[in-house]
Amino acid sequence: AQVRRFSEMARALGQTPATLAIAWCLRNPNVSSVILGASRVSQLLQNLQALEVLEQVDAAGWAQVETVFV
Repeated sequence: AQVRRFSEMARALGQTPATLAIAWCLRNPNVSSVILGASRVSQLLQNLQALEVLEQVDAAGWAQVETVFV
């Protein structure tokens, strides 16, 4: 159920679940490093879009994302 809600939240924010998850990890102070796994250039480019998501999602958006995990 949490994965479904997270995926819906990602779509509502105009992101893929993977990109939003990576962005969430990057902004989480409890995560010391984020290791990306990509076997194709297209996957790497999608993963790197998480850097843009950090700037695009505002505090209210991140608060909504956090509600998925409660």
